[in-house]
Amino acid sequence: MENYRRLVIAGNAGWTVLLLLFVTTSAHTRHGDGIASIRAPLGCVYLKNNALQCQNRSADLFVPLSVTFLVLENVQGGRLDAKNIRHLRWANSRIENMSVMANPQGLKTLDLSFNNVTVLQDRQLENYTNLINLNLSHNAINDLPRNVFRTNNNIEQLCLSHNHLKAIPFQVFAPMEHLHELDLSHNFLVAFLDHFFKFNKYIEVLLLNNNNITKITSNALADLTELKRLDLSYNSIQYVSKGLFDSLAHLRYLNLANNPLVENMPSGTFRGLSNLRVLNLSGNRLTQLSFGLLHFSPLLVSLTLDNTLIEKIHNTELLGVPDLQILHIRKNERLREIETFVFADTPTLKELDISGNALSFLPQSIANLTNLTKLNISDNPWACDCRMYWFAPWAMTKRRSNMTLSDLSCGPYAYPNDMLPTLQHLNCTSPRIVYKTPTKLYRLKSDALLECRYAANPPASITWITPKREVFHWNPDTTIPDVFSNHPHAHDSFMTPIRIIPPRIQVLSNGTLLVKNVTRDDCGRYTCYATNPIANLTEDVLLHIDPTDWNQIRIISLIVGTQSAAGFLGLTLLIQFLRYILNKFGILNNFCSFCKRDRVSPRARQIFAMLDNVEQYKSLQLEKLRENYTQQVHRIRDNCVQQMEWIQNSYQSQAKHLKDFRDIGTQHLSTLRGQYCDQVKKVRDYSTTQLNWVRENYVFQRNKIRKFSAHKVLQLRETYKYQQQTLNKVLENLPSLYFENCRAGTCGRAESLVFDPQDTESIDCYIKSKIEKLINLDLSISDDVALLHPSESVRSLSQKPEPDALEGVYINYIENAPKLLMLDGPSTSRHANDIEVELASLQTIVTQNQQEETNTTEGDSLLCQSNALV
Repeated sequence: MENYRRLVIAGNAGWTVLLLLFVTTSAHTRHGDGIASIRAPLGCVYLKNNALQCQNRSADLFVPLSVTFLVLENVQGGRLDAKNIRHLRWANSRIENMSVMANPQGLKTLDLSFNNVTVLQDRQLENYTNLINLNLSHNAINDLPRNVFRTNNNIEQLCLSHNHLKAIPFQVFAPMEHLHELDLSHNFLVAFLDHFFKFNKYIEVLLLNNNNITKITSNALADLTELKRLDLSYNSIQYVSKGLFDSLAHLRYLNLANNPLVENMPSGTFRGLSNLRVLNLSGNRLTQLSFGLLHFSPLLVSLTLDNTLIEKIHNTELLGVPDLQILHIRKNERLREIETFVFADTPTLKELDISGNALSFLPQSIANLTNLTKLNISDNPWACDCRMYWFAPWAMTKRRSNMTLSDLSCGPYAYPNDMLPTLQHLNCTSPRIVYKTPTKLYRLKSDALLECRYAANPPASITWITPKREVFHWNPDTTIPDVFSNHPHAHDSFMTPIRIIPPRIQVLSNGTLLVKNVTRDDCGRYTCYATNPIANLTEDVLLHIDPTDWNQIRIISLIVGTQSAAGFLGLTLLIQFLRYILNKFGILNNFCSFCKRDRVSPRARQIFAMLDNVEQYKSLQLEKLRENYTQQVHRIRDNCVQQMEWIQNSYQSQAKHLKDFRDIGTQHLSTLRGQYCDQVKKVRDYSTTQLNWVRENYVFQRNKIRKFSAHKVLQLRETYKYQQQTLNKVLENLPSLYFENCRAGTCGRAESLVFDPQDTESIDCYIKSKIEKLINLDLSISDDVALLHPSESVRSLSQKPEPDALEGVYINYIENAPKLLMLDGPSTSRHANDIEVELASLQTIVTQNQQEETNTTEGDSLLCQSNALV
């Protein structure tokens, strides 16, 4: 049974569950639960009613039909009928091939580990139609035929660890689409190419540890989107291909331990591992963690950095993992320092193991880890000086809170577990100022000594900051690094080292600042910053320049400025004098070819002559062009004057006809206005005398009057519509007579002397307004008003806001209707005769306009000819 338990531990997780079931059920047989009544074959024992275990016998045995679980240990020779068996473990039996089993169709779990299987044939597992779990570990298999798993679509767990595999056919596991766990560890595999697991997208556990893998291409694992556990430890991987883990968003466990990884891993190596929980980077050649390496795994819980070449853990290297709970940094022989604020980025840390390193002091940020329950700092050469003075009271407090602490010893040769008493009796004090240089006046070009002395244990390191923001560090004990040990000895505000030899400003061996050859830039406030592991302190020292030097500088500046101005003036005058002498005697022309400005080469003369000829030809051509232009202008002007005289004579005759037309229109309007006034006066007188008679006769005459008035209104409206069309044609021709025939400015000025166009426009607007008011008149309303109240009707017409609009044709037309109705005999016929006279006059006007239009057409043709000539 001990050997059996050893085999259980060596198996994977699935086999562990199965075999633990066998072990637990075997205990019941000792107490008797009905199994003893069943007779077991020779060398076998029942673990349960359906579970049978056989050891040290041949394979030719009869398995009862009720047995579904069968465990065979050291069972050799013969064949096994597995018709009713569902779960079979046949280990340590020197099996060389899988043909020793008959009827394996019902098997779901098959474990042939720890045997001598060396070769697998194509379609070797064709009869294992229901197989789910297959374990072939700890055999001597050296090759996997390409079609060995072609008919096995149901396998979920496959273990091929501890074999002699050196190369695997590309996508040999493609038929097993439901594969969840694949163990290829402890073989001799070397490389995996792109999309090797393209058809195995549901693999969750992939074990490739303990191989000779040197290369995994960037897309080799790209299809394993459901992968949760990946073990690549104990291989020969030197470089992690870019983007290798980008698609593994569900990966929780990653082991890269014991690989010869390069000194620095790129910061984007773990970019796609957003759900990573456990990471192991032990046993490699990393010298430091790249900044941002862990930024993409915020859920990381456990990190292991054992046995590396890391010399220092810098601040912010653990930034991005706020949920980190377990941190192991062990057996790093070169690790000498963990910076102060490293653990400030891991506030939830519970277990910290930094044993087996070369650390001499602990960072004080450990005191801020409130959730820490386990701390191991053993096997480190702790200095037990004032840098760890804080650790003693903190460790005592944690011990009372049941935190697990390792052995606390000061260095490899100190007494075991003697760290806390040693630290408690240290006499560590913070810096205290003893003396500083008082404010003094320094002369320019002299030397200044600025001193700050402190009393502290251990001695405080001093940092000087000048007014120009230059920084100088001084450490009294170089064997104990201070907080500025990583800074250059002297640098500026940008951490750039100051490289001036010999230095004008330097720190002496006792911490005093020496300023040689004091200048104006050195004047100001100097900051003296003292620090030791207990506390720090800041003081200021002032440096001023003697005022007498400022006065001397001003006087010297004035003298130097005056001398410089006088010297420059004298030098200018001397140069001008020499130039005058040389030019006067022609020395420059004889000895300086550059200064011979009056000499011109033949080629230049030829060019100048050509330019003169071109200029003369241009002037001659311009003069001829100007004369020709003047002649043409005079000829055009004479022609234009002749044409304008002819056009003026023509337009004078046309203007005379227009003036006659205007006189006729004026006489006609005067006649209409007179008629209207007479009629209004007669209506007013007649309405006054006949008002009573009209009221009595109103009921009798109203219907007759309305019918008659409606007939007359329709007749007059049709007549006036025809007149309006005729007048519109006249109006369209009247403006064109002036505007369209006068297209030149000189023409307009010429005919304005004979005919004023405003007269025609006034006639046009007058006639057009009268015609529009005649058409838009509503006679029915005016008839009713005139019949009911004749006097009021006349009064309302006389009180219109536009009295001029009531004169002439429009008012005469309105007043005719009631008079025709109310007056008898002569009055009615008289108004009808007036209307006929008006129509006759309008017909005459239309005839005259047609004749004027004919004349206008002839004038337009003449005008076009004159314009063409111009």
